Amino acid sequence: MSVSIRIVIFSLICALPAGYLVQSLLTGNLGANPAETLIHFTGDWTIYFLLLTLSISPIQALLKPKWPMPMHLIRRIFGLSAMAYAILHLSSYFTFDMVFDIQATIEDIYERPFILLGFVAFILLIPLTITSTQGWQRRLKKRWQQLHKLIYPITLFGIIHYIMLVKADLLLPLLYLSIFGLLMLAREAIKLKQRR
Repeated sequence: MSVSIRIVIFSLICALPAGYLVQSLLTGNLGANPAETLIHFTGDWTIYFLLLTLSISPIQALLKPKWPMPMHLIRRIFGLSAMAYAILHLSSYFTFDMVFDIQATIEDIYERPFILLGFVAFILLIPLTITSTQGWQRRLKKRWQQLHKLIYPITLFGIIHYIMLVKADLLLPLLYLSIFGLLMLAREAIKLKQRR
């Protein structure tokens, strides 16, 4: 099977949660508050894909698995999937919570810190998405790696955004935060080992 076909299949797998969401929307299975379900579902999957993106290098260093395609392609698909779900998350918020009211959205962003933090994370994702191709990697050279280190604060901001939102039921966002912390520790351990 060619790499191109594998990329398509892998991308379709990453789109399955969105397909499930559309199917649930069309069949009226989004619960008593469909807008809230849409917003939370897409937000969760944004974080899932950010964490998956961060997990590739530690998994490679620790387990050395045989990947179905080059690692950088898997990382790129996960990163672009994170952006796709972030767009759906922001669009759901703007459509259902703000009812396309730009002025109200701007006021909400400034009045509620967790909204501002989530919006900052989304803005920071934009340059990473634009420069995700190998062409941009060649153009930016060392600056490309520096730019793409933004994934760390982006992921952390997304998780804190969730923690600030839920306030009481912290089990899931704290689990995300724990996974993020473990991934960061693993990366530092790998760097230390490489230096030695």
